[in-house]
Amino acid sequence: MTWHELLQLPETALWAWRKVRRAYQAADSLYDPAEVAAFELNLEAELDAICAAFAEGRWSNRPLRLVPQPKNPDKQGAPRMRQFFEVSVRDQVAWAAVATVLGPELDRKMPPWSYGNRLYRAAWYDEGQETGKASRLNIGPYRHAAGHLYRRFKHSWPLYRRHISLTARRMVNERLDPELLDESDLRALGQSDGLRYLDAQFWIRKAPEGGTMFAGSFDLMKFYPSVRVEAIRRGFDDHVQGIGDEPVLAELLRQMLVFEVDASGVSEDMREAINPPVSSGEFDGIPTGLFVGGFLANVAMLSIDLEADRLLLENREIAHFRFVDDHEVLAYDFEALLDWIRTYIGLLEASGIGVKVEPDKYVPPELKWLIHPERLEDEKEIERPPNAEEAMTRARKASMVDGRKPTQLMTRTLAQVSMLAATDFDLLTDAGRSQRLEQLEWLLLANIPEQEIRGDTRMAFAAARIALLTPALFRPNDDLLAARRSMQGHLDKRDKDRRSGRATDEANEMEIASLEKRVAELDDLERKGWRNLLDRHFGLLFEAFAAHPDKVRLFLRVIDFCRTTGHDGLGRLTRWMDENRNGETRLLCCYLGATAVQALSRHILTACADVNRPNLLHRERNAAISFLESVLSTDLDRFVPMAAETASLQHFQHDARRAYVAALLLGAAEVEQVAPQLSEKMRQRVMAAIGGDTFEALAAATRVPIGSWYHLFLSTTRAHRDLPPSYWPRIEAAHDPNIPQDWLSLRRYPARLPAKAWARLVRYPDLLRTDDAGWLIEAARANPAEFAGLPPSDPVVASVKASLAAEKGEMTLLDWAAFAREREPNDPRRSEWTALEIARQMLTAFGEFGGPDIDGLDLIHPENVFVDPSWKDPPADVLTNERLTWEGWRSVARAKPVHLHPEGLEDYRYRENLDDNDRKWARRLRPVGQLLWGTLRHDFSLPSAWNIRGQERSLVDLVAWDLERLPISSFTLKILQACLLPRSLESALLLDFPSLFGNLFGGAADDVEFDRPIKSLPVLIDVIERAQLVLTRSQMTVLEYEPRQLIPVRLQHVGRLGEGDAAEPEDLQ
Repeated sequence: MTWHELLQLPETALWAWRKVRRAYQAADSLYDPAEVAAFELNLEAELDAICAAFAEGRWSNRPLRLVPQPKNPDKQGAPRMRQFFEVSVRDQVAWAAVATVLGPELDRKMPPWSYGNRLYRAAWYDEGQETGKASRLNIGPYRHAAGHLYRRFKHSWPLYRRHISLTARRMVNERLDPELLDESDLRALGQSDGLRYLDAQFWIRKAPEGGTMFAGSFDLMKFYPSVRVEAIRRGFDDHVQGIGDEPVLAELLRQMLVFEVDASGVSEDMREAINPPVSSGEFDGIPTGLFVGGFLANVAMLSIDLEADRLLLENREIAHFRFVDDHEVLAYDFEALLDWIRTYIGLLEASGIGVKVEPDKYVPPELKWLIHPERLEDEKEIERPPNAEEAMTRARKASMVDGRKPTQLMTRTLAQVSMLAATDFDLLTDAGRSQRLEQLEWLLLANIPEQEIRGDTRMAFAAARIALLTPALFRPNDDLLAARRSMQGHLDKRDKDRRSGRATDEANEMEIASLEKRVAELDDLERKGWRNLLDRHFGLLFEAFAAHPDKVRLFLRVIDFCRTTGHDGLGRLTRWMDENRNGETRLLCCYLGATAVQALSRHILTACADVNRPNLLHRERNAAISFLESVLSTDLDRFVPMAAETASLQHFQHDARRAYVAALLLGAAEVEQVAPQLSEKMRQRVMAAIGGDTFEALAAATRVPIGSWYHLFLSTTRAHRDLPPSYWPRIEAAHDPNIPQDWLSLRRYPARLPAKAWARLVRYPDLLRTDDAGWLIEAARANPAEFAGLPPSDPVVASVKASLAAEKGEMTLLDWAAFAREREPNDPRRSEWTALEIARQMLTAFGEFGGPDIDGLDLIHPENVFVDPSWKDPPADVLTNERLTWEGWRSVARAKPVHLHPEGLEDYRYRENLDDNDRKWARRLRPVGQLLWGTLRHDFSLPSAWNIRGQERSLVDLVAWDLERLPISSFTLKILQACLLPRSLESALLLDFPSLFGNLFGGAADDVEFDRPIKSLPVLIDVIERAQLVLTRSQMTVLEYEPRQLIPVRLQHVGRLGEGDAAEPEDLQ
């Protein structure tokens, strides 16, 4: 397939959306949550529209909305803001799709000494190496299904710093002695990925005596805004093989690289503080805020990187490293160091990329005097060297590095960060936890040089870990637990005496009174200790934020701490906002206020959902309630004016305010049964902000359909996965089915479809497609009268009526699941073996002579599969002692196999969105898996979100969560994973479209060793039969002929490479 055809694949758009969604979830910047929710709610149509635009080769980006972010004030104390833009969700997804298709081809061409914003690849260590040897790193293909855009933090910045250190040591040593390297260095050495600097044959110069060498670093000035769009376009044209033969794609990329800024909605005061300046109109640069901006920067830099790599290979006395706009250079001679930096500056200038070196960011700073001598006049007289010779002497001395022990290049801070990130806090002793917290506190507040890891990254990491780990420090007081248990025993005795009519036991009553007093004292002591710990940790976080208020991530971590612990710290943040709302920090407070309100909106939703979760720990529920009470007692007008006219606000303040009001009203409905007073206070806040407390008032005031707000609540909290909440009728009443978002939202609960929705179906029957029949039959069963009013000539209505008629007198798989659910746990009819047998019988029929046409696989659905009635009532001759044994049940099940209705209904929820005839099997594998999944659960109800078209593709992670909790063998679990999980479909495409994964010429490590894709119908039948055989060997009959099934597990299955490489704590996002 051509690049243009790959860009139009439905998988490409879906993977792009997953990457964008994950990026939004991790974002610390401002964006419009309502826009994201509306896009996701209408996901199928949005992705189809993007693919259609790609097919036509036409694109027009929506204007970039200016959202300036804070920077440190300048030397004169004037406030400064940096460029940042809110990019439309549609454009984010489109660009993520381009990065998905063209990214692997471009990323693999980058030199290994360039580390920043490298696209995500599967990576894992082989731990089973010989003792004393480093674990071998395997680099797999580029992966997309899990939604990672870039590589993990541990495979980028730490690796960058360690490779610099290792290269310095390699330059002055003939070999690197593994005995002198720590584990992290050994791993970095094994992760060189073609880095020639570490090869013994690369360096042609003899190591200097004493190990002295020279190092220097520099930054690029205002990198993203300075990169010219023409350089990006040239990067695509020069380095994407075959793009010259695809004029439609080339023109599409040209159109996508046309950016336009909309600076309206931001005050003139804030616009004037932006550096570099920006105004409405065409924008020639990379928009900061575009998630693939780092990828585009690498595309623009690729020609420069490759030319530099060629010169380095010729020279072989210089090492150059790049991480985004940070550059590090190592050299044997100081003059060679200067010459190379000048050469690289020349490459930048000759390329026309538009980027320049920042003269004030050299390390050591003395390099500026020699490379930019014209800047000497700007130096303070006390620091200015008297002549060129002195400047050379000072700079030479400052650049010296001991290559044998390059401590200037690699301190222990990064090692400590990596260790803390990898620590499993739950496995530590109390003493170990306290020690780790002390190390995090040191990382948060210590004054550490930034050359190894940026200060804001280090502090944000420490703050995030403290906020996350503090709740785990709570340990119940052993004396308090003992006192409570003792008191409960005495209370039980009192109750027993009263029931038996005995006289009051005075001694027991005295003991109860004594224990009550003891419990109260210990409870108060525990509460005070916990409060003191929270006060201390909050103080540390707040101190870090107050020292660096322009570091927004620190500010957000303070709010996150309040949410996870319930600590009342918002008042202190409010006072800080009051104290700094004027003067040089006024613009900073404006941005932080909107950021706080947006973060609080998200936290309000999760806290309200937590209050209602029955399986939540008591302390977690109390933390959620305390947080809500803290929010309601805080004057948030200090953050964003809640009752001000919209025109007086920055547009991002308005977006944050309406998200906050929506969160309050939805949260109030969520907690009204368990916390009515809290709910009432939340409603009062809404009333004060918009003049009403109904969902109709919310939609009118925010100009956002209630369907979008409700979807935002559910997608944020993952609450009410299957059934509507008790307050759904009030939300449903606020829906207008003529509004697209509301119509889609009403589809969520087909059995609760209101009359106004049915009326719209009567007026517009073409709202439903043929494969909506599965959704419609659920609505029809619950509302037969309303269904009868639909036009019978409509194809989907006729399909549903035919299916309902075919069920009369027969038992569908739905009926069988309901029957099996009521059997005893050890009844063979509800066993895992039976579920596999149903799938096997259904699939085997397609391979038999005279069996159904293979296209019948497209109709796999529990409504279309029928079970013989004899399965419910086996004949007496197969019973033993009136009990159904394994042998008897197998004979019954195979004597009367299940059969598939040849003209059954279609259901989009039971198929992949693949129309290519060459990939029919990939489309059919998922419904087989879903049928098996439902049979194993004895329940074919699907997540309610899947009733909205597109969500069945986006939210497959709900299935993964459920699969891990099914009590089934690892053999059956592997079959389900191969059929249902996105990674499995992605693996199946590896051979079909290797260029999508950067593996056109092979070379990537095999990352599907333990989860091979199922490539055909015979293979699927074979693995099902093998799983049945394993189960049969684990079946037994115990006393009284009772059947029993052991659950076999193979550890190799359990330890396989997981779904999409789940996020690890090393990721410092």
